[in-house]
Amino acid sequence: MEQVTGGALLARTLGAAGVQDVFTLHGGHLDAFLVACRNHGIRLTDTRHEASAGHAAEAYARATGKIGVAVVTAGPGFTNAYTAIANAYLDRMPVLFVVGAPSTREADLNTLQGGIDQVAAASHVTKWSYRVTNGARLPEVVEQAIRRATGGTPGPVLLEIPIDVMFTPIPLPARSDGLVNFTSEAPAPAPDQVTALLDLLTAAKRPVIVAGGGATLSRSGSALRTFAELSGVPVVTQNKADGILPQDHPLYGGTAVSMPIAAAIGRSADLVVLLGTRIGLFTGGRHGLIPHDAKVAQIEIDAAEPGRAGPIDLAVIGDCRQALLALAAAGEARSWPDYGDWAASLRAARTIPGRQWEAAPAESEIGLLHPYHAAKALAAALPSNAVVVCDGGESSVWLRDHIRPEGTGASLITGYLGTLGVGQGFAIGAARAFPDRPVVLFAGDGAVGFHIGEFDTMVRHGLNVHTVVLNNACWGMSQNGQDLIYGRDKRAAVELADSAYEKVAVAFGGHGDRIDRLDQIAPALAAALASGKPSCINVRIDGSVINPVTVNMVGIKPRVQPSKEAAKAPAKDTVVMPYYENVD
Repeated sequence: MEQVTGGALLARTLGAAGVQDVFTLHGGHLDAFLVACRNHGIRLTDTRHEASAGHAAEAYARATGKIGVAVVTAGPGFTNAYTAIANAYLDRMPVLFVVGAPSTREADLNTLQGGIDQVAAASHVTKWSYRVTNGARLPEVVEQAIRRATGGTPGPVLLEIPIDVMFTPIPLPARSDGLVNFTSEAPAPAPDQVTALLDLLTAAKRPVIVAGGGATLSRSGSALRTFAELSGVPVVTQNKADGILPQDHPLYGGTAVSMPIAAAIGRSADLVVLLGTRIGLFTGGRHGLIPHDAKVAQIEIDAAEPGRAGPIDLAVIGDCRQALLALAAAGEARSWPDYGDWAASLRAARTIPGRQWEAAPAESEIGLLHPYHAAKALAAALPSNAVVVCDGGESSVWLRDHIRPEGTGASLITGYLGTLGVGQGFAIGAARAFPDRPVVLFAGDGAVGFHIGEFDTMVRHGLNVHTVVLNNACWGMSQNGQDLIYGRDKRAAVELADSAYEKVAVAFGGHGDRIDRLDQIAPALAAALASGKPSCINVRIDGSVINPVTVNMVGIKPRVQPSKEAAKAPAKDTVVMPYYENVD
């Protein structure tokens, strides 16, 4: 009778599930699995930190719509990956985390990398956390793990596999090939909910669909375009869905920021349809981007989500893609109003945010690049097929008005956990998901320092990743927040050195360049893309320029770019809670 180790059976089962890429960092607990992967068509991408392996699996899942897989060793491998697990949990990323563990016979004997209950710790940030104690059960347990991760509201799951289960040979289970129970059909909404939403849409004068992360994960791009073109309802995107519609589509109004801008110029939405978009951080809080007097409908796979931030007018419970297909089928028989002028208003609103900066000098008084002009020049120099990753606070805000990602999953950005340092892992995962497209990581100088060793991973694996550091020699959003609340003379723990990040990339075998002038940006990016190596371009920008989004997030009023004089004085009349609702 054929015998296999538990690790080999795990590789065999993942291969049967269609897994082609696993992100990992070596640990002795994993060897029986790692050496078996090549026999089952599984490519290993090994990173320099377990958090990056987890973030890579997250990005791979968002970019492809498939399960992401990260395999890390016990103890510190698990604790290093914990941030990625939590990040995936809050952002609903379908990722299978496999973690090693000491032998079950020695679990309580002060052994190497033992002593903590990994399953219990993971249970708070996963949909399911399970310890495998019988290698013969691996096929059915992996099946269940993938179903739990991808079914319903997606999210991460964790399997702990002790070293004795990984290494011990067992008879090959009868049911180990041809497994089919890894996925389930996505749920469609109830017909009466579809009818109710169509009634709201056809009665509205200025409806808008706000596509979010749920729309991306359900691969809704084609269905969204079909329904938008049928109904004429314009679409804007929350950052997790950027790229889901073509940038030049007449019904695409840009990011969700277009809604309050259109309202400010007299064209306010009267119906907002949240398509896989949760009210919270990325809608400006409970009282942010959505007009207060607009009706709100929410298409959401998690029945607990609609109404979380206050009453809404209609909840449509189901998968985003299935909901759009149902809306399109039922909407064929409807007479639709002409929303053309309203769609044009949203497109026009998209061009407004940067106007206040156009007349600003490209260089500041101290000879550093203005972040608006630097971001604009960088975006203009990007290839049209670039996959864009943003990792940072204020640096991401400056870029988002300019970048134009194309395609579902082609835009990856920090999520609800607010984790800086995700960028290198995201870029690695994106490079595996999009092997024929350049991946451009825009990172603040604070964010890039978390996992700077991943330049080595990119070089070793020949990944088409190009890092652009927006270097303002500070933690930009944090510094500006302190300035707004306490004054510029009270800064604490927010300053960084003007470091040569590009030289780190060169030291690991990549390409590097430093930019101090606007006219250097396009040639430098072109040279990096043509180098045939992973690269880093260090762009020196002025950290004293405050983006209005930071002002809004901090909660200072009036919500405009403050003068230097205004920024010296603490806020009054309100207890300012940066990034949260203020207390009057």
